[in-house]
Amino acid sequence: MPTYTTTVRVVLHKDENRKQPHSPDSEEYETLHAEMWKRGFRRYYETVKDELLKLPPGEYVIDQKGEDRDDARATAYRNSKQAATIATSASRFSLLVNCSGSLTSHQLEKISEDPDAD
Repeated sequence: MPTYTTTVRVVLHKDENRKQPHSPDSEEYETLHAEMWKRGFRRYYETVKDELLKLPPGEYVIDQKGEDRDDARATAYRNSKQAATIATSASRFSLLVNCSGSLTSHQLEKISEDPDAD
């Protein structure tokens, strides 16, 4: 079974409407880090020069096995949702999973236009 490098971004929120994010040094993030680590996720990546570089808070990488990239992405998605739910609750987080350009998200805010366009 092939392995796919998969990146997951998790944001934990203080409220059900996901408007107030937790501080990256909160206890909830410490729980998230531990739960993600148990599932094989790392908070760093290794460069081609064998350097280890720390990722931003809430960002994780995993070399996920799967039948194809969609299968690997789905497994990473399921595992990261489980970890985030333990860290906060089923409705107080959002996440984005990227596996070789194949994206999946959970509870991201819907918008009608580019928020940075003038």
